[in-house]
Amino acid sequence: MSKRTRQQAILEIVRGQRVPSQAVLAQELSKNGFNVTQATLSRDIADLNLMKSKGGYTTLRKAGAADTPQMPDPEGTLRRLVTRVDQANNLVVVKTSPGSAQPVALAIDDARYTEVLGTVAGDNTVLVVTRVNNDARSFVDRLSELLD
Repeated sequence: MSKRTRQQAILEIVRGQRVPSQAVLAQELSKNGFNVTQATLSRDIADLNLMKSKGGYTTLRKAGAADTPQMPDPEGTLRRLVTRVDQANNLVVVKTSPGSAQPVALAIDDARYTEVLGTVAGDNTVLVVTRVNNDARSFVDRLSELLD
């Protein structure tokens, strides 16, 4: 079976039930006739932009009219996943729940905040770069309002 067919099956599984781990996802795929290695499954998860949260794997992006990926709700993502925000000169450090830095960075990028030049994400930390200290303060204030 093709990669595309396998990835479509993964999306159907993740959208249809709670999938807490790659092992569970592999079992569900096996039930549907797809026997995959852990490495293949990891690549598929990355290709599909799946996110692992407390509830298990979920789709980060929804398919649009022409299968164009679109962020469902950047501010909702930030409200759910950001735990703390701190400023250091023109840099902002955004702390997230474990494993959530990538979707938070994507949400910040997709929201196109005028203060933000770019983001760099780790596992639970996003570094946000702004031009000047005032832009960083403005961004921290905006994000803090969302979190209250």
